[in-house]
Amino acid sequence: MKLWQKIFLPTLALMVLLTTLASMLLLKSSRDALWQREYQRAVTQQQYLAGMLRTGVISQRLQRGVIQLGRAETGRAAAQVLSQQAAGGYLAGLALYDDAGGALYSSLPAQTPLPRPASAGATALQLAGDSRGGWFLLCSMPLALEGGSYRLGAAYDVSDLQRQLARQAGAAVARCLALSLLGAGLLLVLVRRLLRPLAALDKSARRIAAGSYGERLPEGGQDELAGLAADMNQLAGAVQQRVQQLEQVAEERKAFIGSLAHEMKTPLTSILGFADLLYLPSQVPDDKRVEYACVIAEEARRLRSLSGKLLELMTLGSANLVFEPVPLRELADEVAVSLGPVLAQSGLRLYCDCPNTPLWVDKELFKSLLYNLLDNGRKASEAGGVLRLAAAPEPGGVTILVRDYGRGIPQKELDKICQPFYMVDKSRSRKAGGAGLGLALCQEIVAVHRGRMRIDSREGQGTLITLRFPLEGPKGQKEGGADG
Repeated sequence: MKLWQKIFLPTLALMVLLTTLASMLLLKSSRDALWQREYQRAVTQQQYLAGMLRTGVISQRLQRGVIQLGRAETGRAAAQVLSQQAAGGYLAGLALYDDAGGALYSSLPAQTPLPRPASAGATALQLAGDSRGGWFLLCSMPLALEGGSYRLGAAYDVSDLQRQLARQAGAAVARCLALSLLGAGLLLVLVRRLLRPLAALDKSARRIAAGSYGERLPEGGQDELAGLAADMNQLAGAVQQRVQQLEQVAEERKAFIGSLAHEMKTPLTSILGFADLLYLPSQVPDDKRVEYACVIAEEARRLRSLSGKLLELMTLGSANLVFEPVPLRELADEVAVSLGPVLAQSGLRLYCDCPNTPLWVDKELFKSLLYNLLDNGRKASEAGGVLRLAAAPEPGGVTILVRDYGRGIPQKELDKICQPFYMVDKSRSRKAGGAGLGLALCQEIVAVHRGRMRIDSREGQGTLITLRFPLEGPKGQKEGGADG
């Protein structure tokens, strides 16, 4: 099979498939909309008939001057009211049945049994045809009259709608066929014309392969084929460079996707935690429900903002980060609220002791730093344990301490734990949802904020992470603050 055939035939098949699929979807959407409108119309008409029937029975009772009609009198009164309702046109027939299934009145077309509702109080709809090619929408609904249970049925003539849908289907098939034929002709002409220069390139390449090394592929023109000729002429030197570039791009994308997935998990955990609390309406007061909803909204905004900031961090460094003075206590409180449901589920307690000292940070990125460090401590701790977050101002800067009393890290692993994807205990980390990116990201966030991070840990005694940041802002401003 020639190249033009390999391109033309699959493309034609795909085009026909997409055209057919689009036509079917459009036809289905139109058909569903028409039937939905028709169903709503039938239900509305049925409700009108039920109301008219109730009014007629009440009128009969008032005329007779009794408090309530008997069962037999109610049936006769209802049948009399229905007999006065002229059937014809859209309303093809009416029927009324008692709770035992006996017909009190029926003017339905022949061979049109009413559907039974799937549950008590439901209205049943069913499409049925007759031997003469007519179509009816059968509607059945329960009805209470004078303390008795009945079933009101009606048949609505939808033959015109069925014929309209059949015409639409035929027109769609005709349009699809016409478009496919037109597209096939245009596609054939286009493919043959575009591949004509490729034949010339193929002849030149064959002469080169046969030993005519002085032969060079023509590079005239501005299209992709001209670029292909130039690439083939420079193939030897380009292959190694291309491979290196592709490997670098693949590695960067892999690291970025892993970092983004790790960071997205933290706000999603808070969102899911507070959403779970909202599943308990009988146990959550309204003020708490509003508070939880606010946290969910805040974390969703944080997720949106954080994904953008991570993209900037991975591609542009700190060029587009927004630094502002934010009180440490505010940062700690927001992180504690976000981490609350996860800590409660793990059976841990968090103690925060942070002053109101303002620190120049990118707020969402810095919250991610604290969240990741505390979340790592949570994963390393047993139920009933304690996490601590403390901060204290010092001359020219602030020291932040994050402490857990969990398993600790072996001394020989301390130099490696900040490497991307490195995990001390892979099975435990994966079971806890880790990917080995948390500390690597934390180290980058600390560097962006011109800080330093130190990790001290002992097996069985826990881990202490010390962070030091300058109070000086990105443009040389200083933010002083009293210990709150």
